[in-house]
Amino acid sequence: MNADDLLLISVGGAAAGIARDVAAHAATPMRVLILDTDDATAQAAPPQAGVSSYIFGTERLNGRGTGGDRNVGAGALRDEAAALQTQIGTPRLAVVLTCCGGGTSGAMPYLLEILRAKGTATLTFATEPFSFEGDDRRRNASNLLPMLEGCTDALARIPLTGLLGEGGDGLTAAEAFREVSERLAAGIGLLWALITRPAFIGFDAERFHQFLVDHPQSGLPVFFADACCTGTDRDREALRQVIGSPRFQVAGIDRLANAAKILVGVLAGPDLRLSELGTIRQGLREIAPSAEYFLGTSLEEQRTGSLALVVMAFGKPPTDVTPGPRAPEGGLRPIRGGGRRAKGAQGSAARLGSVPNRFADVEPTVINGQNLDEPTYHRRGIRLKR
Repeated sequence: MNADDLLLISVGGAAAGIARDVAAHAATPMRVLILDTDDATAQAAPPQAGVSSYIFGTERLNGRGTGGDRNVGAGALRDEAAALQTQIGTPRLAVVLTCCGGGTSGAMPYLLEILRAKGTATLTFATEPFSFEGDDRRRNASNLLPMLEGCTDALARIPLTGLLGEGGDGLTAAEAFREVSERLAAGIGLLWALITRPAFIGFDAERFHQFLVDHPQSGLPVFFADACCTGTDRDREALRQVIGSPRFQVAGIDRLANAAKILVGVLAGPDLRLSELGTIRQGLREIAPSAEYFLGTSLEEQRTGSLALVVMAFGKPPTDVTPGPRAPEGGLRPIRGGGRRAKGAQGSAARLGSVPNRFADVEPTVINGQNLDEPTYHRRGIRLKR
């Protein structure tokens, strides 16, 4: 795989720290582009191989940041679109990371449009702020996230509180930020290793490109969880942790059980056994029997004795959804029958059956049996090629 085919981009100061952490722990060199409006981001970090920083909006902001205004962030990126094109290059796949709430993240929609024009598939990780960060940041994030859905191929909306899990309430603010940064960096790092070092079941950048663009919707939602285990039952324990992860339980729906596509990455040493792959695949099949599966493996000598599992669930839930199953302590259990109807399926919208709405918690705009919140090319079945 050509190193230029894959690019990790971070937008904003908080995301920059996570991207640097991913690069620092990568088993192979990776190309990382850190974008920010505050030149303190570039000055505070030591040089890293493969990591470059670009401070945009210097004429408008003089390197001082946006002051929390996302419109300023968007304008600053437009000022330097030509220079940014050179910085990005021509990757086939870009993993884009931002922490929503601040002003610099307002540049995200324009950045994603630039990548789309290049034919680059984009997988976006966007974090939602903690509740204690204030109303302004939460309002900024709420306004920005729906905009990102229409600009990226797949969007992972990640509430920071959901990354903490049990015991999060007892952490200090500094500990909480450090914990979520480490967990998010670990998950992206596993995904990166899967793509850059594919083993006998490969999932390289080109295959991931096709995976992301092979659907008619923009902003396909993605939910992910990861685990790393050792011992004789490492496969079952990793599977149990992933299936039981609260990251898949959103608004009373198990996003793993109702996924349309599931990407499964297994990272281990040369001691990886076929029986372990079978255990993982069968366990996920029991939870989500109707999903389309894509399996990839990556083998690294230093992982001998351990097994890391990353699972990404893609797709909007159907109109009738299955409440989240839970894996009991003794093992796994399959999905149970009986679902509930999604909120907002009333009137003419209900007659559309499984047609989804692009925007969360908002009833679709339905006229003459058509959901006008869906892009025209989707409603008419027009296939866009890149």
